Amino acid sequence: MIEAMSNVSMTLDRLMAVFAGLCLVTLLVVAWPVLMGLWPILVVALLHLLAVGWCFRSAWRRNWARERLWIEGDRLVVEHFRAGHKERSEWPAAWVRIQTERGRFAELHVFVSNQGRRREIGAFLPVGERAQLARMLDRALRPQSAWGSAKPIQVS
Repeated sequence: MIEAMSNVSMTLDRLMAVFAGLCLVTLLVVAWPVLMGLWPILVVALLHLLAVGWCFRSAWRRNWARERLWIEGDRLVVEHFRAGHKERSEWPAAWVRIQTERGRFAELHVFVSNQGRRREIGAFLPVGERAQLARMLDRALRPQSAWGSAKPIQVS
């Protein structure tokens, strides 16, 4: 099984700790004006914290992704996970091809394709890790490939 995970540098627990610290500092800063009777500042601070919390949550969910790829009998199974979303696709291992293409800004894209169907894999990975994913998957599929003398995938 090959598992590719997004490079999220901060765990959810750490993100919540940072947000809790930010809340604490913000509320300490507005405490004196609120005690002086300027209570609208507290409302603005709470709205600000609500917006920042929503932005943190959105950024976390948008950047969290994982793919699992494995060969099950004569099938290549690809499971793609995003926060709250899961997709599964199956491909005939003997006839599937791993293709790499350079994108608009010379970034590498890796595709699994067969009979007109095509799916990008590892789009959330850094370019070097995408190339490594393509080589690993090509190596795993080579013993089952019906393409015979196909050359190993070359990623530059």
